[in-house]
Amino acid sequence: MKKVLVCKEADALETRVAMVPADIKKLIGLGFSFKVVSGAGIKSGFSDEAYKEAGAEIVASNEVGYVDSEIVVRILKPESIEGIKKDTLHLSYLDPFNEKELLNNFASSGIQAVSLEMIPRTTLAQKMDVQSSQASLAGYVAVINAAAKLPKIFPMMMTPAGTISPAKVFIIGVGVAGLQAIATAKRLGARVDAFDTRPVVEEQVKSLGANFVKIDLGEMGQTEQGYAKELTPEQIAKQQEAQAKVCEKANVVITTAKVFGRKAPVLIKKDVLDRMQPGSIVVDMAVSTGGNVEGSKLFENVVTENGVTIMSGDMLERQVAFDASLMLSGNISAFLTHFHDKEKNELAVNLDDEIMKGCLLTQNGKIIHERFI
Repeated sequence: MKKVLVCKEADALETRVAMVPADIKKLIGLGFSFKVVSGAGIKSGFSDEAYKEAGAEIVASNEVGYVDSEIVVRILKPESIEGIKKDTLHLSYLDPFNEKELLNNFASSGIQAVSLEMIPRTTLAQKMDVQSSQASLAGYVAVINAAAKLPKIFPMMMTPAGTISPAKVFIIGVGVAGLQAIATAKRLGARVDAFDTRPVVEEQVKSLGANFVKIDLGEMGQTEQGYAKELTPEQIAKQQEAQAKVCEKANVVITTAKVFGRKAPVLIKKDVLDRMQPGSIVVDMAVSTGGNVEGSKLFENVVTENGVTIMSGDMLERQVAFDASLMLSGNISAFLTHFHDKEKNELAVNLDDEIMKGCLLTQNGKIIHERFI
């Protein structure tokens, strides 16, 4: 299993590509062969000619490429799996908690489906972690977008006309996206407050020069995968009340509480927005899973009656498609390299490996991951 197809994304809004020429060239050196669908990398800055120079063959469409490919890589879940051969290893985001029909289709077609989201968040698998690589970029873009929209500058500035105070930025949720948002806002000169339900991240927040907002929510912690545990309704209410006081004084609020596989908790309601300063910006990075902010809309900015702008913060990594593609490609390349059997010069699907065991969802005509049966 070493013939790889790099698909062209069907979603017109998608700007990224699953693999870049430099990584393809390295993998060809290991014994893999590659086909790339024409135009797959154009939006992220990689031409068909660049792929040819790396050693890949250019094909007209995904369907043409499926014919003799053993491994198929793409970013988003496929709209159709028609034409993909039995026993093919398919790698992409799959949204497995919400795509039971798609998983059943993979299983009944005999396709081995790997969900990139389900790659374990372990030290060994860190270089394959697409969630972290893309979230880091999204956190950066969230701050840049807010800074461009905010009617004041981020840093303190002393001028002959007077002193301009720094912008106040409040980050809610200190995962990968939140940490990058903190770092970016600090680099731009803002005063930054941050909150997370996991007290363990306080040290990380302070190391970046931000203030950690302490809210006593009782017993808290994180999952084995490193995500914050889901809050009870009582804890959410308490968090909302304490956060409101910080939001009222903030110029920019960025919410990052996107819970994998579940609806996002609403953290900022209309009554809080009503008390915020006119011209303030709120970026909701969980809008695609229900939203952390009441009234937020996917891919659309909303301005409240009192002049607060709620910005859609979903898929922000698409705005930096070149680097997002480099990172995704690095993640996927690390996966293919990890499972490459040098002696057989083949990719081996090894379920004894904790990484493969964690992310391979279908095999031998059935769903093999217990969580999705």
